[in-house]
Amino acid sequence: MRQRRPRKQARRGTRSAGVKSSPAPRNVTPDDVLAALLDLFAKLQIGASDLATRVSSLNPRLLAADLLYSHTAAVGELLTEWHQNPRYLDDSGAPVAIKLRGRANSFSNLARTSAPNLEPSTLLTELKHVGAVVVDKKGFAHVRMRSLPVYKDNQLAIQHTLMSLHCFIRTLRHNLDSDPSNIDQLFHRVAWNGTFDRKLIPKLKIKLKRQGQDFLESFDNWMMRNAKGHRNTGRRGSSESVFIGIYLAVGDASKKQRLRLPT
Repeated sequence: MRQRRPRKQARRGTRSAGVKSSPAPRNVTPDDVLAALLDLFAKLQIGASDLATRVSSLNPRLLAADLLYSHTAAVGELLTEWHQNPRYLDDSGAPVAIKLRGRANSFSNLARTSAPNLEPSTLLTELKHVGAVVVDKKGFAHVRMRSLPVYKDNQLAIQHTLMSLHCFIRTLRHNLDSDPSNIDQLFHRVAWNGTFDRKLIPKLKIKLKRQGQDFLESFDNWMMRNAKGHRNTGRRGSSESVFIGIYLAVGDASKKQRLRLPT
């Protein structure tokens, strides 16, 4: 009968075999951000020479923040208006099907009210393309979504991402320029976990999709109600664009997991 060899005790201060040590965390550096941006620009087919030309020709004074108006945001406002304006709701509060054209509650009138700078036909084509709106045989438009699924279309995804990056940078710049104790500071919080189980990420996505959607819709509704009151009593030129976002970031498979939920 063979005798078993006694197990060797692990040395103090070392990990037993089969247990991988986690890499030491480090701060994100400007080089990390630049590398990510260069990778994004390469995906957008913007080469290094083209990027250098764009940077040299930039005039920050001409890039007024209040002049920026995202096409994606305009489409989102149309969907919100359709889900909130009593003119487009039934007795239970659900959005109704509307005619494409007409003097009354038509899609054309809805588009001109919520996105006056865009052609109604362009908006309709875009909404149909991503499945947010369908048109039946009788010529009635039916809305299927409250928010725009931008990542079903590459161009919309690019516009949405660039808008989010721009707003995120503006939030940081604003907070850096104001006193931390000042009420003028913009809200910015994150939820971070460095040892999250990868197997739970699908469940996290489902949870975030459900609760995050409800969260954004509640603030969207609140802003719309107050915006309507402001349009009735507020002074001309006293309005401002507001951006609230939620996103999930997952670290590379070879690195420590990083989850961030800025709002």
